[in-house]
Order: sequence, then C-alpha cells, then structure tokens
Amino acid sequence: MNEEFKNAFNSLSINEKRNQISNELLIIGELIKIAEKNIGIPSILMVKNYDSISDSTLSESEMLDFIYEDIYNIQKELITLLSVDKMI
Repeated sequence: MNEEFKNAFNSLSINEKRNQISNELLIIGELIKIAEKNIGIPSILMVKNYDSISDSTLSESEMLDFIYEDIYNIQKELITLLSVDKMI
C-alpha cells in the first residue's frame, strides 16, 4: 500500500473507515468464492456487510468483534480452499 492510499484512508471519518474495511473483506470473500467455484467446491463463506447494519453506532469493541468474526471465517475458508486445491 502506498502513502497516497494510507493518507486517503486516514482522512476518512470513523464510519467511512469501518465501511471501507467492510468493503475490503467483502471483496476478499467474493474472490474466495470465485476460487472455490473454479475448483468445484461449494462455498459456505458468509462475510457480513457493515453498510447493511442500520445502527452505525456500534461501539469500537462491537465493531472489532464484527470484523474479527469475518476475518476468522475467511481464514477457515482459505485453509479449506488451499487444502482442497492441493489434493486436486
């Protein structure tokens, strides 16, 4: 990541930063689903969309829990994907 992207992210509001992180996790989730489809395994990965939460006043702790759950699920799915891909 270059300094321009870091500075752009830094200038966002807290809610915009939360949305951006959520969007990045959604993109990663979609890439995993595409890879799973390409090797013929079903995807069970569900990444939540922060934008879809009507109450954007989550505490920082709640937001970190929200993000951690998605990262944990992405990690599990990547481990499965890479394990299956080595078998094929």
